[in-house]
Amino acid sequence: MKRFFRLVPSLVFFAMLLAIMAAGIAKKDKTYSSAENRMLQEFPKFSVKRLLNGKFQKKYETYLSDQFPQRDSWVKFQTTTERAFGKKESNGVFFGKDGFLLEKHTKEEFDKKLVNKNVRALGKFVKQASKSAEVKVMMVPSKTYTLDHCLPAFAETYDEAVFYNQLEKELPKSVLVPVCDMLKNHKKEYIFYKTDHHWTTFGAWYGYVSYLESCKMDDKIAEPKKDLKKVSDSFLGTTYSKVNMYSQKDKIYIYEPGHEMEVVYNLGEKTGKTFYEKKYLKKKDKYSVFFGGNQALLEISGGAKKKETLLVVKDSFANCMLPFLAEDYGKVVVADMRHLNISMSMLIRKFRPEKVLVLYNTIQFMQDKEFALKP
Repeated sequence: MKRFFRLVPSLVFFAMLLAIMAAGIAKKDKTYSSAENRMLQEFPKFSVKRLLNGKFQKKYETYLSDQFPQRDSWVKFQTTTERAFGKKESNGVFFGKDGFLLEKHTKEEFDKKLVNKNVRALGKFVKQASKSAEVKVMMVPSKTYTLDHCLPAFAETYDEAVFYNQLEKELPKSVLVPVCDMLKNHKKEYIFYKTDHHWTTFGAWYGYVSYLESCKMDDKIAEPKKDLKKVSDSFLGTTYSKVNMYSQKDKIYIYEPGHEMEVVYNLGEKTGKTFYEKKYLKKKDKYSVFFGGNQALLEISGGAKKKETLLVVKDSFANCMLPFLAEDYGKVVVADMRHLNISMSMLIRKFRPEKVLVLYNTIQFMQDKEFALKP
């Protein structure tokens, strides 16, 4: 009998393992996580070549992690346990001061060859586009790099100054918008969400100001912050989803221009009179209130009496800054190259913009596998 009782913990563990495996087999794989706002790894394609070079094993490991039964509950359990033991980090997220969840970035997570390719492709595009337009590049620093005062003591993370130095060597100084300095000067304000990696509408406003100053358009700077409208106070973003723990939910603010504008989505797929899709405020992915999330191509018209066209090549960080930009141009064309099958140079030829703005987050730009393919 004593021998049996000694075996009980092993039997219970084995039974739990079998139950988890059975649940994994029985449940249908998910393709998208609304909690993390990303696509999930599906069962990888098998081949002897992929097995020998290790690609199959790597994707299979990600597949097991992404499709693990009750994954969100296990993530929360892991976070709670690690917090109980006094850890300041869990699942690649630092528990920062004032309730900020800050993503940990390391040098190892960036493919140096990919970063170099993207920077060279950007330099090539800037050189080509500058023949017919005024070009600006805005690389928005990560929340972790900007709000370094909120990091736990002795926390180590990637120094984005290395990337900025590389950009400065590749691009003319006049092209780069000093948005990093602007945000650092206002880092005590609510410029980044506490539970999400994006900047807030207040942060985007400072980005907009730094762009106008770089373009010598300071006379257009108003003070719209008093006109920002709060549309949600229950936002939990992508950083929260990595740990399933928070101390304070975020607020989302929007800016409504003084008059109606027309927004054409994806070459006529639909047309609207507003920048906002309010239905997303009732969903997990509340950041998609801005234009309904990332769209391949937007054409915004009706802003300024001046007929200039601005082309914005961007990632998701541009979404909440576009309403500010829209008032200053007769037309704003917005292109997300991750969802387009044409090159940036082709966009120049088609829309003939007088101004071009490349707006990306530093981390997302360095990891973007599409940018270098479409100069």
